[in-house]
Amino acid sequence: MTISFTRTARTLDRLTGDVLESVSMLCLVALFVLLLINVISRSFQLWSFAWLDEVVQGLFAWMVFTGTAALWRHNEHFRVDWLELALPGRARHYLRFLTVFLSLVFLFFMTWKGWDLTMRSRALTPILDLPTAYFYAAIPLAGGLMMAYSLRDLLLEWQSLFSYSTKDEHSDAL
Repeated sequence: MTISFTRTARTLDRLTGDVLESVSMLCLVALFVLLLINVISRSFQLWSFAWLDEVVQGLFAWMVFTGTAALWRHNEHFRVDWLELALPGRARHYLRFLTVFLSLVFLFFMTWKGWDLTMRSRALTPILDLPTAYFYAAIPLAGGLMMAYSLRDLLLEWQSLFSYSTKDEHSDAL
């Protein structure tokens, strides 16, 4: 049963990662194409796209938040790790645990406030009449996924703190 659960969790994780990366890339490609067409049409005074700003805002929001969640999944987001690398073994694990915990606290508030913003949003975009909640929904969705990945990382760091032996401390000192 544990093997089946682990296999299902890995499959779900891989599927989630593929969806996040695909949505982020599709938004980037769509932004590039729409902005290129807009620049060309303005340069040659061909036509105007009054709705373009609304679509760009939505695509940008979804690109940023799904891309961030995809990077968070693999711990590939930008971070300064000089202190982590300078610390010896056990202290390094404590710092990682603290960092993941503080990230989890931040993500909780981001997701909570993002959910609140999405639920309270009643505005429509001026031209396309799209609910702005569609744009804001990227915040709690990505925040919830990043919290799940942070919980995974927190548990892994917790395990590494207690499985870290004195033998490992001696090998770090060498």
